[in-house]
Amino acid sequence: MTRATSSKPGRALGEEFLKQMLGQQKRLLVDRASQFGATGLPSAEQLAETVAFAPQDGNIWLCGQRMMLLQGAAFGAIRRELIEALGFDKARGLLTRIGWQAGARDAAQVSARWPEGDHASLYSAGPRLHMLEGMVNVEVVRFEIDSSIGHFYSEFFWHNSLEADEHIALYGLGSEPACWMEVGYASGYASSLLGRLVVFREEQCRCMGYSACRIVGKPAEQWEDLDVDLAYLDADDFLSRSTYGSGGETEIAQLEEASDDQVIVGISAAFVAATQQLYRVAPTQATVLLTGESGVGKELFARTLHQASPRRNTPLVALNCAALPENLVEAELFGVERGAFTGAERSRPGRFERAHGGTLFLDEIGTLSLSAQSKILRVLQEGEIERVGGTTSIKVDVRVIAATNLDLRREVEAGRFREDLLYRLNVFPIHLPPLRERREDIPLLMSYFLRKFSGRHGLKPAGFSSRLVNTLLTYSFPGNIRELQNLIERGVIAAGNGEVIDVVHLAEAGEPLRSTAIGLTSEGRLSTPTPSTATPEEEPVLAGGSSGKDETKVGEPELASLQAFVSGRDQALSTSLKDIELRLVQLALERSGGNITAAAQMLGMSRAQVSYRLKGD
Repeated sequence: MTRATSSKPGRALGEEFLKQMLGQQKRLLVDRASQFGATGLPSAEQLAETVAFAPQDGNIWLCGQRMMLLQGAAFGAIRRELIEALGFDKARGLLTRIGWQAGARDAAQVSARWPEGDHASLYSAGPRLHMLEGMVNVEVVRFEIDSSIGHFYSEFFWHNSLEADEHIALYGLGSEPACWMEVGYASGYASSLLGRLVVFREEQCRCMGYSACRIVGKPAEQWEDLDVDLAYLDADDFLSRSTYGSGGETEIAQLEEASDDQVIVGISAAFVAATQQLYRVAPTQATVLLTGESGVGKELFARTLHQASPRRNTPLVALNCAALPENLVEAELFGVERGAFTGAERSRPGRFERAHGGTLFLDEIGTLSLSAQSKILRVLQEGEIERVGGTTSIKVDVRVIAATNLDLRREVEAGRFREDLLYRLNVFPIHLPPLRERREDIPLLMSYFLRKFSGRHGLKPAGFSSRLVNTLLTYSFPGNIRELQNLIERGVIAAGNGEVIDVVHLAEAGEPLRSTAIGLTSEGRLSTPTPSTATPEEEPVLAGGSSGKDETKVGEPELASLQAFVSGRDQALSTSLKDIELRLVQLALERSGGNITAAAQMLGMSRAQVSYRLKGD
């Protein structure tokens, strides 16, 4: 077989390239094996269990990675466009590098999912995953691995290669192998898993007229004319863009860690967009408004922004506005002079003074009363405050970061938020996406929380079951990251040492999570999904129709009566509207911790309307 010669003289095997590869060295302690074992961890069945289809979200998952189905003909068209635009050599190099990255990522996921797996089975998971992904059918001819003497040798037959089929369909038979992406995958998977540079070559290919493709893999130093392989890999450029260039994993995006050892974690497009905005605004003095649902990590983003700013060595003062009673808001924000009111026995600074020179984080700012909003507006405009009971203005240098889970523009339209304050706060808005819009981050967050809580509680679970991973990848997460964090901590405690965390360990009050994922059966067919725990949007309590179960708590006859009337089970309303209104107000007060302003926000009412109904009680 004729091999192409390198057109890039600078691509010979270099010490730096090997150094980067060997920097990923992994412990490999196995005896010589002549074939892939029929048993081991992970097995082919366990790999198949990691496949999850979530058509309701438009997602497909494999080993915690988002995948896509693409027609073979479309893949062939992409290949043809690359070849015609770049030429055969450059297209071959590009596809080889793409395949390498895919193999390296699969190896990282398999190693993380089955840390106790025997290495022969971990290695054999690569060909099995390649078959699951629909690229090729692998037949093992010879497989030897012995770390005691540094020996590695793999020889396969590839049948039904998708890449070969598409190449032949477009270009017919030739004199060169054409399974470029698949060769890159095999090399990337083996090199990532073994921690040494392993090179696979296609010694025979169906594109050359053979009945099957014959693939041989050996350590790089055992091949002659290796510069040809590295020319297609384009080692220098590849290292600068791959995970090998940093000598470590790139799972967690983080700045200097906060004192509570919290970091921001994610790789999804929505998360990366938010963090890029954070890094862009951090060096400035601009006011930042963080928006997003409850539990998405607004306070953590605020802390990270402060750590990335020039004020990192100055105080960061936080205040949850929703937790403050109305009569204490002004005193907390601006401070109190001695004798200002009964009980004010000494002067004390407020949050603005304590944050002087640093950053003030105002969480749930949308719950503040209009009176408090006007006073904050003055501080932002004038840069000075006056303590309660004081007569002297105090200059403050404070950067404000505000956060809310409300739509402040709608609050302005409803008359509950000052429009001029919105403009002052909305200098640089950053929207933090809910977890259901950044599902690619769920496996990373699971791993991060597993390490965190295992260390905190002194426990060592064996990891997560495939069933649990698929369940969480397709769960709606109304509580977002906060909910996921609590679920993982519960699982760590419930599973204990050496046990795999499964769905049953995350049960709450006897009701486990249920998955909407569609997986694969042992015969390769799609399984029937298990009904999921419905979200509030899917099963509203006060909707025009029954959810099929009684959502109303015992002891809430007013709401039960309303639900029966709305659903049509009762023809007449058996409770007065006044009683229903009062019960809704009481529920809102319970959820807001007694904060009347926050309760009014929940109900779409004014503070005066809520107070009036309470007085009527």
